[in-house]
Amino acid sequence: MAGYRHKAKRINVRFEAPHEYAGFEATLRGQHLGGFLNLMGIGEVDMSNIGDQLREMGRALISWNLEDEDTGIPVPVTPEAVMAQDQDLMFALATAWVDALKGVPAPLETSSTDGQPSLEASLPMEPLSESLAS
Repeated sequence: MAGYRHKAKRINVRFEAPHEYAGFEATLRGQHLGGFLNLMGIGEVDMSNIGDQLREMGRALISWNLEDEDTGIPVPVTPEAVMAQDQDLMFALATAWVDALKGVPAPLETSSTDGQPSLEASLPMEPLSESLAS
């Protein structure tokens, strides 16, 4: 019997318009089961607070297209660099990463119906006939 080699999960995060951080992209490592459970607060170590999640995200970061605001020089991909960035940007990245770890799809634009008809569109709006109503 041949062995199975499981390829480590990589998570690609891309913020698209009209998101405030449209154009920002990052690639992060997935988590092993124990690490995931810790991040969710149900493992051996509770890492469910945002500080622990940000530190773990910094260790999981593989690449990003972030550049220094003043010089345009690429920001290094390090946990220390994560902690030196704008908090809202890093919170948005951490949230997207944790959601992807949980299997939550990226949010759809508000005008999207995910290709499914709305509940109202599938319900008949005519009153029932008298024979069906009783």
